[in-house]
Amino acid sequence: MYLRQSTSQVIKIGPFLDATDGKTEETGLTITASDVRLSKDGGNYAASSSGSATHDELGMYDKTLSTTDTNTVGELVVNVHDNTTHLP
Repeated sequence: MYLRQSTSQVIKIGPFLDATDGKTEETGLTITASDVRLSKDGGNYAASSSGSATHDELGMYDKTLSTTDTNTVGELVVNVHDNTTHLP
């Protein structure tokens, strides 16, 4: 995925799968901005500056990255693990 620097963009994150059976899609997670950790161009991870992620389908979630989230040239790594109900 390629993003333009300093632009807002919706990305897909997931799939989130149940920690018990490893295959059931998680559809009711509450994924807040602080649950979404970003590493910009190899830097330390920090919380996303934009809002929550919302469920789309089949355990996939839509997350809007803000202009602050995308303000650095280079690789953007997204890491999400908000609780113990799903696999990382």
